[in-house]
Amino acid sequence: MHWPKSGDKSFTDPSQQPLLSGSLISCFLSYLIRPQPRQAGRNNEICKDRVKLVRPSHTMLRRILLLSAPLAAAAGSIHGPSPINSCSDVTFGLTATSQNLVFASPPDPTNATASVAFIKSVWNGTLPATLGTAAVTGTFSIRGTYCTPSHSPPPGAADTLEILLHGITYGKAMWAGYGLGGGAYNWHAHAGARGYATLALDRLGHGASSKPDPLAAVQPAMHVETVRQIILAARGDSSSPPALRAAFGGRRFARVVLVGHSYGSYLAPAVASLHPGAVDALVLTAYSTTFSFASLLAAQFGGAAAVSPTRFAGLPAGYVAQASAAERQAAFYAGGYDPAVAAADFARDDTLTTGEFGGFTALVGPAVAAFAGPVLVVSADRDGLTCQQPLAACEAILAKSHADAFPNVTDYTFFVPRNTGHDLTLHFSAPATFARVHDWLDERV
Repeated sequence: MHWPKSGDKSFTDPSQQPLLSGSLISCFLSYLIRPQPRQAGRNNEICKDRVKLVRPSHTMLRRILLLSAPLAAAAGSIHGPSPINSCSDVTFGLTATSQNLVFASPPDPTNATASVAFIKSVWNGTLPATLGTAAVTGTFSIRGTYCTPSHSPPPGAADTLEILLHGITYGKAMWAGYGLGGGAYNWHAHAGARGYATLALDRLGHGASSKPDPLAAVQPAMHVETVRQIILAARGDSSSPPALRAAFGGRRFARVVLVGHSYGSYLAPAVASLHPGAVDALVLTAYSTTFSFASLLAAQFGGAAAVSPTRFAGLPAGYVAQASAAERQAAFYAGGYDPAVAAADFARDDTLTTGEFGGFTALVGPAVAAFAGPVLVVSADRDGLTCQQPLAACEAILAKSHADAFPNVTDYTFFVPRNTGHDLTLHFSAPATFARVHDWLDERV
């Protein structure tokens, strides 16, 4: 079965698509494990529409419930053995060298206000002047959550690893939905149900990973290098140190799919383009080449250590965090979502660094547009950062992103989750989105 191509407008509406068993199971799962009431509106009835389309018999219902019950039981947690996934925390101790930008007028490293102004100047379109690049070397600890299906995966999925790359002000915990929604927001659980192993990383400078110099070290080039080394370990490459390969328990993955969210979706193509053969496919969520920083420019940011002293004590001023829960919710959430999830998101939010956006130009342009493999873009209709309303405008932006960023890609597809904001994995539409992503992957691995 093949999904309609990006030019087919019906591709943006899951209720109009041919029904795959995995999608139907995910929809039933969302009813089984979601505690909050479903909201009115056509988009929020996607799963109900799927069930109506097939009018399942009593026997079919029993089979679906039998298949989905283990996932429902497992999805609430991503740690410890379960009928669907076995998950563990892993640590990659690595030494990395990258050619990082040297800035002509860097912000005062002790002044958080100057750091915020430096980042916002980039969001406003003013790129910092540079003096070229310099080699930066460091030994870092990169933390991750590694999950493998406990059941026997189908061919293709069995040899495929999804590496999940979060955006700014996030860490790896977002991919598990912070344990909320009974598992409805848990990428690991939904991927595991389809037979895919997952590795969610705390990128350098985030979560439990090392936090080196926020300007000189935590730049895109260093992110690319650390992810490259982890990919080599996942593939069991002989050049990868045994200590890195040990995190995968002796497994060697034949295929690696990079899955990004927001900033992570700009990092993923850079890894794939700069290191040919490292990546087999890209899934880019909350992504386009038409990006608006308006909501973030209007938002309050401060030095992370001042915004949350208990969580970020001692971090240099170049580590910045969002200061307002209401502004974060307005920027990242829209349409169908649980306000309690948005509140928990703010309580668990992470940082961004001066170097990540000072060096953002390293993630755009011809040098990072060489990837030629399959690409799936998933951006929501109410994502004010990467899309625009009405729906036709969003579709046009995502279609244009193909030519802008992936001129060598022939297998480019997008879809638009409805009534959903920037953090699309934390909205009510998440189970249907997870199903659509893995339907796409099933046809390509």
